[in-house]
Amino acid sequence: MIKLPDWKLARKLPLTIALPAVLLVIVSGVIQLRLTAQQIEADRHAVFESHVHEKRDVVQRWLAEAQKDVQALSESYAITAALTAFDAAWGDFGSNAPDHFRRLYISDNPHPLGSKDELVAATDGSPWSEVHQKHHTGLRTFQRARGYYDLFLFNTGGDLVYSVFKEDDFGLNFQSGKYASSGLGEVFQAANRLEPGQFYMTDIAPYAPSADAPAMFLSSPVFENGQRIGVVAVQLPLDFMASLLSNSELLGQTGEVYLVDNNGLALTVSRHETGHKTLDPLPKLDQIQLALNGEEAHFSATPGLSGQTVIASTSSVATPRGDHWGLVFEMDRAEAMALVTQATFARILETLITGLLLCLLAWFAMRSVIRRIEQIAHEMEGIADGDYAQDIAGQDRGDEVGFISKTIAKMQVHLRQGAEAQEREKISQENNKYVVTQLSTALVNLSKGDFRSEVTQHFPEEHKKLRYEINDAMAELGSTVGILKATSQNINMGVEGIASSADALSQRTESQAATLEQTAAAVDEVTASIKLATDHAANVEQTVREARDKAEESSGIVSETIDAMTEIEQSSKQIERITGVIDDIAFQTNLLALNAGVEAERAGEAGRGFSVVASEVRGLAQRSADAAKEIKSLIEASGQQVDKGVRMVGRTGEALSVILNQVKDISGLVHEIAQSSREQSASLTEINTGMTQLDRVTQDNAAMVEENTSAAHDLRNEAGKLIGHVGKFRTSEAHDTADLPAQESATSVAEKVAPEPVGEVDLTMEPPSALPGPQDNPEPPIQEPPKQVANGTWAEF
Repeated sequence: MIKLPDWKLARKLPLTIALPAVLLVIVSGVIQLRLTAQQIEADRHAVFESHVHEKRDVVQRWLAEAQKDVQALSESYAITAALTAFDAAWGDFGSNAPDHFRRLYISDNPHPLGSKDELVAATDGSPWSEVHQKHHTGLRTFQRARGYYDLFLFNTGGDLVYSVFKEDDFGLNFQSGKYASSGLGEVFQAANRLEPGQFYMTDIAPYAPSADAPAMFLSSPVFENGQRIGVVAVQLPLDFMASLLSNSELLGQTGEVYLVDNNGLALTVSRHETGHKTLDPLPKLDQIQLALNGEEAHFSATPGLSGQTVIASTSSVATPRGDHWGLVFEMDRAEAMALVTQATFARILETLITGLLLCLLAWFAMRSVIRRIEQIAHEMEGIADGDYAQDIAGQDRGDEVGFISKTIAKMQVHLRQGAEAQEREKISQENNKYVVTQLSTALVNLSKGDFRSEVTQHFPEEHKKLRYEINDAMAELGSTVGILKATSQNINMGVEGIASSADALSQRTESQAATLEQTAAAVDEVTASIKLATDHAANVEQTVREARDKAEESSGIVSETIDAMTEIEQSSKQIERITGVIDDIAFQTNLLALNAGVEAERAGEAGRGFSVVASEVRGLAQRSADAAKEIKSLIEASGQQVDKGVRMVGRTGEALSVILNQVKDISGLVHEIAQSSREQSASLTEINTGMTQLDRVTQDNAAMVEENTSAAHDLRNEAGKLIGHVGKFRTSEAHDTADLPAQESATSVAEKVAPEPVGEVDLTMEPPSALPGPQDNPEPPIQEPPKQVANGTWAEF
């Protein structure tokens, strides 16, 4: 199933224009058809009412004329004369008159039944035949002219002395004869009691002499000179009354107008062969009941005599005797509303033709617009595929299509610029990634204490200075660490010498206790040894001072490294600004797409397709903005990693600061050792003059030497730890073989301070007050070296 949104504009736009118009035509047609149906219904209503009123008036007028005819006949001279003559001649035959004249004018009448009126006079030569010959032609002419079924003359005794058609009732007595109870007998008997000018009318009922056909009679008494001489009567032609009702073109094929009496019997025969007959009982339909009630009504849809739904109108016919009959006019609704069906088909055909014309007009009207929209779609597809060099046609047009073409051209320029900027950004990002990777590798090696590697890979032009600065910083830092390693080794050697000297001094002190003779010689050697130790301590102090200077220089190098990292961070921020420019371009593109969508909405149905295109362009701009934001987030993450690198280098600087502080502590300790050595040298000078006091201070000296020995061993242990920490750094051989002041080995120092035999010494000398005691200069605490940075931290960077 093809959905409307999937249709192309070549179908959709003409359909969008034509469909509302077609729907409008259809709705208008339906409304007009409904109004037409209502008008036809109203016209039918009016026609039915008019027709039933017309038929009512016709029947009432016909009955009134029959009444007037009977009254006129009863008062006319011709009827009076004819009735008097017929009655007199009838009386001449006595009781044989009925048989005689019935034989002559019925049995012996050469004319067939129904044409017996053609016999004007019998050949019997009787006075009655002469009277018949005289009046029959005039009476028959009147009967034919007025359309009556038959005309009758009665004498006062009830004998039917004359009738036009000489049926089986001719010559019989209707006062007491076999037809006295018939309708004709009723009408005679009633009229024979009436006054002059009055009349009587019977109901419609079967009449035996007329082959039991329904019959209705009208009569009036005949008077001559105030004397009742008989009755004149007429038999009304019911077929003529039925023809009065059915004689109309308005009845069509199924129309029916009929009369019904109060007993529900039909008073007229149906015009259809299969319809009802006169005096047939009719169903109790609503229209019949209302007609019998004398009400005038109209039915738009009700069951009829045929069982079909009919349109019916009712009325009532007033008879001359004062009662009324029901009059009904009905027609099948399907036939009555045939004009509505014809109008429906005509309206459908008109709608189809109009809709086809509207579709063709819409197609021709939208063909040029659709062609340009298809071209725009092709151009947009090319732009979506990355073709930014194609020419956008239609920019010179002044309508909305021209505006769309100009907007697409601007969008193409912006997209081309954005693509170029994105390509440049991609290259810059790859370069930055490469630089960061190489720097990360170098910093990882640096975090592992390896100062031998350099960044030798080719860097982009804007990052070459960074590579040079990193290499220089690593070289300087490696040189400093190399010097520090050599200095630490020299310090260790000096401390070993001090420890050996302390051991020797301890042995000498013990030997001094055993023999005082060797004291003098030992004091001389100690003096020389102390002097040498003082010189060595001064050298160590100088070396430590230089190590401290190098550590301070390393701290400056770390600061420069931090500055270099800061420049990397600034470069990342510049990249972020470029990404912001891309984001601004995407925002402007999105804004242009939004404006295009707004213009498309203003254009209504014609711009709906371009609104979809503008939405797609806006989606592309949004994806560009999202990509720019992703790049920006990556750069921000890179900046955070660079910042972390700065912090890590800062921690390295802090570690160097700790080392610097420890070197300062060592320098202070060595300075104190040197100062102590100088003081000891001065004290030993006094020892030469106060050996007498040596015996009392020997034990004190032994204790002091023991403490010095312990301190020397502690210093040696700390120096070993320092060498262990510094040894973790790997530097080049040039750094490891730095030119440092030569130091004497611990063996030579031990040899110089080895105990020798001494002569007798005067032990009465006072102990030199200048010599420091073990509690005078407490050894400063040795700080633990900073912990090495974990490799994982650099790996994260």
